Amino acid sequence: ELNPESYAICKADMLIKGQAVSRIKLGNTLSQDQLYADKFDYMLSNPPFGVDWKKIEKEIKDENLLKGYDGRFGPGLPRVSDGSLLFLMHLISKLRDHTAEDQSSGGRIGIILNGSPLFTGGAGSGESEIRRYILEADLLEAIVALPTDMFYNTGIATYIWVLSNKKDPERKGKVQLINGSDLCVKAQPNVR
Repeated sequence: ELNPESYAICKADMLIKGQAVSRIKLGNTLSQDQLYADKFDYMLSNPPFGVDWKKIEKEIKDENLLKGYDGRFGPGLPRVSDGSLLFLMHLISKLRDHTAEDQSSGGRIGIILNGSPLFTGGAGSGESEIRRYILEADLLEAIVALPTDMFYNTGIATYIWVLSNKKDPERKGKVQLINGSDLCVKAQPNVR
């Protein structure tokens, strides 16, 4: 967690519930991966929309240049004005490996993004190359369009991307697009 107050609230909440807090880290996920050796079965993320990564540009570009596909950002780098796809690439790098011998191995990601990662960047741009990598590696299972006004104080379109490196055989080579933008009703206040 980048924000010290959010970090403290998270740790306090977990301690009250009797949960372990040693793996909750304070810092910038993109410039300093504090869980660099860890892989996960399931990951959920709601990274900040449209946040620039100018302050950590050198670290990100160095990892891309020096590590390539052995690092988190091998497929390419998005515009400095929007780091959403960097968060997605970070999560992809954390997927537990899938092996043919163990069909239960592998991992799945759910990440909420705005429309920018879907549409920005022309052919050959960093964004385009990241999307190409995700599709060619057959990682994308589904994209769900959510209703607007899902997030407090913003009416922007948002999407859930579901990614997996262990797709069922009948889903291989396919991406499911779900339009959930009209599948909602406004919550009514509980009036007595």
